[in-house]
Amino acid sequence: MIDNYLLEELVAFKKYGTLAATAQHLLVTQPTVTRGMQKLEDELGVQIFDRQPNRITLTKTGELAAKKAQEVIATNSNFVETIQKYDYNHKNIRVGAVAPGPLILLHHLIKLNAVDEKIDIDDNLLDSHHVSNNLLDHNYSFILINQEIMTDKVESFFIGTERLSVNLNQFTLLANKKAVSFEDLKGRKLQEQVSHSEKIKKT
Repeated sequence: MIDNYLLEELVAFKKYGTLAATAQHLLVTQPTVTRGMQKLEDELGVQIFDRQPNRITLTKTGELAAKKAQEVIATNSNFVETIQKYDYNHKNIRVGAVAPGPLILLHHLIKLNAVDEKIDIDDNLLDSHHVSNNLLDHNYSFILINQEIMTDKVESFFIGTERLSVNLNQFTLLANKKAVSFEDLKGRKLQEQVSHSEKIKKT
């Protein structure tokens, strides 16, 4: 089995074009890269470098090897990341959402010690189009959404509704209006207040 660092050296060489630049990028000495390239060639059993006086380039086979090496590195990196995320989500509950209301409620419940302290809340709102991918990539244990998702791999459950209300000072201009829109509230500072009866929707 070929060591990952040899593949990284090959990919770096293809990108930077010289042993010196490759060594500088990888923060190693040039002789280290030279030995690594020779070892990789020996392990593959084919010629991937064209060695000329004061110059070394990739052969056509070397070009293919560098391309495949990049794919292997990406696969290995994804493998490690996926396993680590999977393990984390079995020890912690990571929650995401597409709207702020449910997250406000969760933070409120945590302050009251009403939920497990191992809950990890991501306050960055998610794009609703990326919910399924985030779940399948083990980025979250579950995601609170405002629409149903039902696929072969992702299932959603309706758990309630969210109601929003605004309390206005009687002396503000908005207090005289029969209805207040989000556009009216745009740019205004609001103080959040959570009711225990508030419900949320999740997947």
